[in-house]
Amino acid sequence: MIGCPKNLNIHSRRIMTDKFKVIVAGAGPGGCIFARDLATAGFDVTVFEKGDYETIGHNWSDAMERSALEATGFPAPFEGAVNTGPLVKSTDAEGNPTGIYEQHAYPYMEVWAPDYSSRKAVNFRYVTTDRRALGKLLVDQARQAGAQVMFHHEVVDVLLSGGNSLGDVEVTGVVVKDIETGETQSIQADIVADDTGFHAVLRTKLPASTGIADKFSDDEFGMVHRTVRKRNKNAIDPVADHYRYGYQTGYQWIQYLNEDEIDTGAGVRHDPKSPNPKDIVEEFISRHPSISDEIIRGGGGLCLVGRSPASLVAKGFVVIGDAAAQTIPMTGCGAGGAMMGGKFAAEAVISAASKGKNDCEALWEYNRKWFVDSRRGANYAALTALRNILQDLTHDDISFLFRKDILSDAMLTDSINGLFTLPDLPTMAKTLAGGITRPSLLLKLNAATTAGTKIFKHYLAYPKTWDAAQFAAWKLKTDRLFAATISKKAAA
Repeated sequence: MIGCPKNLNIHSRRIMTDKFKVIVAGAGPGGCIFARDLATAGFDVTVFEKGDYETIGHNWSDAMERSALEATGFPAPFEGAVNTGPLVKSTDAEGNPTGIYEQHAYPYMEVWAPDYSSRKAVNFRYVTTDRRALGKLLVDQARQAGAQVMFHHEVVDVLLSGGNSLGDVEVTGVVVKDIETGETQSIQADIVADDTGFHAVLRTKLPASTGIADKFSDDEFGMVHRTVRKRNKNAIDPVADHYRYGYQTGYQWIQYLNEDEIDTGAGVRHDPKSPNPKDIVEEFISRHPSISDEIIRGGGGLCLVGRSPASLVAKGFVVIGDAAAQTIPMTGCGAGGAMMGGKFAAEAVISAASKGKNDCEALWEYNRKWFVDSRRGANYAALTALRNILQDLTHDDISFLFRKDILSDAMLTDSINGLFTLPDLPTMAKTLAGGITRPSLLLKLNAATTAGTKIFKHYLAYPKTWDAAQFAAWKLKTDRLFAATISKKAAA
């Protein structure tokens, strides 16, 4: 078991923390980091999770950003031919599994066009991580730091006071249901964190007039299916690790996790016209004898790829993880973003507590860290705009962009790693020269790039401090910019 990291950026002074009671709804990656860091700083923290310890997290392996792991206290493995280091999966002397990182390393990933006509080499800044093993480790760390984690308890509602606007409403506690007995109780708190996943159970119960209570729409989701299967080592099969970009409005991938296991999956747009991603995976497996019929783990469902609410805080309240849409729009990877969200939120709460406050003004630091300082919010918003306009491109269009190097190695590396690429003159000139034979495609690319650039710069101009008028004006412009991406998509 790995203990709490010693390099956490936690204030050593415990000013006011005894007066701050914190409740976290959900034991996801972000919620556990938030709980761990606040408990380390001396706060009274309770996490309520409706599931149980043994089944915490998804039952599959997932790509997580190396930078997010390292920033939250997890040493990323050394990348050679295979991953090595203290957290790489193995077995102990008694045969029990240990570690969270899969053995195979992917410093570079082959990214293929939908028709397999050309490929790119992408600097893959991720570590493939066993999500269930990571989930248990994060719970262990939160408990070791002093947080109380209550399984089989679901937070079903928030307690509110004050007015209905973002600056006036206050979250004063939660209603918790004991799953085993069915009993509910109301519990007061100074800070409530919503880490309830993309349903955002608590955030969506705030007054609509706060501007941050909307549910995510259907077009902000993808549908994903993945399966980890035994590898048939005796089969003659040339298939290699790769990522198929833009396939069936989404993507498809295959990765060797270790010598015995293969991970393969697909994601598509959440649309009745889209194929079932499970069918895509099954068809791929049927053509590759190296992938056996023996399923080790896996699953599927909806994957959030939308944009964050305009604010991640209210008085006495913060939003983390999928409830805050802290996922990379081009891939749906969200654990790393959630962990960074938990880290930023904890830092903001510690700062607010040192002043004896829990209002919007005191917690606004979290918004600034997410949207501006780290640029995560700005990058993800700009990539969402790109996705809105370009997701209807045909296989032929995307394959053409690959062949003409309009979608370059560098651009794909940035987008897959959650970064928006600001256009420069050489790139625009190359795009014009390469795409001159397809003017309609050039118009789509120009619309997407222009919209993404406007939104990226707009997010970097996020209000520096809480001001009701400034926030309302910023949100109004945000909604208009994104509405334009939908209309441009329809026009295209």
